[in-house]
Amino acid sequence: MLSDMAEPRSDQQFDSVFSRPERRRRTQPALTRERIVTATIGLLDREGSSALTMRKVAAELGVHATSLYWYVERREDLVDLAVDGILADAAAVLPGPDAPWDAAVKETAYRFYAALTAHAWAAEFAGARPLVGPNAVALSRRIIAALQQCGGSEEEQAVAIRAVSNQMLGAATSAVAVRAMRSRDSGEHDGAVAAAVSEPDALAVENDYFDQVLDLVLDGVRARRAG
Repeated sequence: MLSDMAEPRSDQQFDSVFSRPERRRRTQPALTRERIVTATIGLLDREGSSALTMRKVAAELGVHATSLYWYVERREDLVDLAVDGILADAAAVLPGPDAPWDAAVKETAYRFYAALTAHAWAAEFAGARPLVGPNAVALSRRIIAALQQCGGSEEEQAVAIRAVSNQMLGAATSAVAVRAMRSRDSGEHDGAVAAAVSEPDALAVENDYFDQVLDLVLDGVRARRAG
């Protein structure tokens, strides 16, 4: 959820690699968080989420697994670092404070969605773990600030935040799943489309319509504010 990303829980409630201080380098060649992130993303892009292990990332880096454990404690740390790593470009260019609220939501949400769908594994992980890395937090805070700019009660803002969050993560997960089905077996994909109960359903399977669905969500936000 965007609210979870914007306001990370305390260390006592949620232990995250981002809340722990980085340890000093102790290996030669020196490991850094940046090198670990790059190696993890490379492994995931090449072999997929099921292949991610501490031992394989260590092999990517040319070090022993025990050296890697000095910097990250578990596989989940690698997941969190990799997901936030692929969001770096999206978080680097955020709409300015003078941007209209709806344009800021659309641009930021699309950047978030595009980053998740650019890596088949990212949407899967993003839907399963809290996104509390600095890049995810920067993106989510920009969306929340824009929705708050539109006004409304706290409950109305919370509903709008949830709607945008669900659209980003849900659309990314669906887009990646359809892409995987197409690449695996075109016949299986055609059968899934044929099983749709109506033409609109079939069309929805074939196209993710991210921008149009987000427009519909924002139209709803405007209508509730006007009401």
